[in-house]
Amino acid sequence: MNKIDGVSIDDLAHEFGSPLFAASARTIINNCRTFNTAFSSAYPKIQTAYSYKVNSVPAILGIIHGEGLWAEAASGFEYELARRMGVPGGSVVFNGPYKKKEELARAVKEGALINADHMEEMELLEEIARESGAPVEIGIRVSMETGIDQMPDRFGFNIESGEAERAFERASRHKLLRIAGLHVHLTSYIVEPHEEGGIPARRVRLIWPKDPGAYRKAAEAVTRFSMEMRNKFGVRMKYLDMGGGFPAVDSIAPYVSAVTEPILEGFGSEDPPMLILEPGRAIVSDAIHLVTTVVAVKELRGGVRAVVVDSGINILPTSFWKFQDIECVEDRGGLRDATVYGPLCLQTDIIGKCMLPDLKAGDRLVVKNVGAYNIPQSTTFIFPRPPIVLIEEGRARVVRRGETVDDVFAG
Repeated sequence: MNKIDGVSIDDLAHEFGSPLFAASARTIINNCRTFNTAFSSAYPKIQTAYSYKVNSVPAILGIIHGEGLWAEAASGFEYELARRMGVPGGSVVFNGPYKKKEELARAVKEGALINADHMEEMELLEEIARESGAPVEIGIRVSMETGIDQMPDRFGFNIESGEAERAFERASRHKLLRIAGLHVHLTSYIVEPHEEGGIPARRVRLIWPKDPGAYRKAAEAVTRFSMEMRNKFGVRMKYLDMGGGFPAVDSIAPYVSAVTEPILEGFGSEDPPMLILEPGRAIVSDAIHLVTTVVAVKELRGGVRAVVVDSGINILPTSFWKFQDIECVEDRGGLRDATVYGPLCLQTDIIGKCMLPDLKAGDRLVVKNVGAYNIPQSTTFIFPRPPIVLIEEGRARVVRRGETVDDVFAG
């Protein structure tokens, strides 16, 4: 891989330095359109809300919202970011387990879709309803058994335990909240069951892409639960929010059918609720690559070839869960095993294990498909964060400059 959207990777490194993140506007646009087309061809009413936590660089958000996607905010911070991006309150899905009362009040006033996570949040929303003198329309996040072996889901109201029904019963009794939607999100990072006192980090596992069957079970559960709540409390769902965690758009088809078929079958001849989707990875993962430079090549004990580069896990934290896909910019033969290390003073600073040609200091490598979670979770641990360059119509521009020591003192 020596070019990104027709722009030479070597030219990018010479102009903007190394390491650097390079984002493709064309890929982001294609992913938005492909995702929307796939679901809208299978379901009559869809709305896609991009998940801000995956990557919230304003220039990238601008492209995504230009394609008609709403914002999915998981905190008041992200809600404010969406509003500053020009997203109307009514086009923000407001999720997350911690929303301050003043943030909820603002979101209610601005018409956001609020998905409550727990009873304490419902209490805050009830206070807001009393103070405003009008009932507040909300959704609730629900969890259910989908066949993924993990510790109990910490988010939302569980269906099997009866907790979700109790939320409806409370809303019906107090008359302050109207539940109009259900939200479910199947996480990609799970904590597997482990012994009491064990370290959770040792049991964290990335499951991406997930089994489409888990989405089908979730869609069946929320559809069935919707019908039960209509029969018990006379509540008709305006929307079902099936969350995110979807794979790359070129392999989305099984997930489309897994989500849409149970809902359409369950509602039958009735007008089905709006379907909300919250992709993040599917939109940006393969749209951003990291350009990095070899600084040393070493032969370690046991015949291990170590390649040291100028970018570490401080800017690629997803390397903790999954080794990255790495290529040499120059197309050379003679590939053999290599372990790629970053420049940090940590034995754990390992970017990937892959096949690479013979290398020397100064050679360029590309760490591919790193657009999801790496940029927002990156830190200034030992080294500063690099610039982000956006490539549009064959031209590159800096959309976030690289950090320097001056930034440490700027506050």
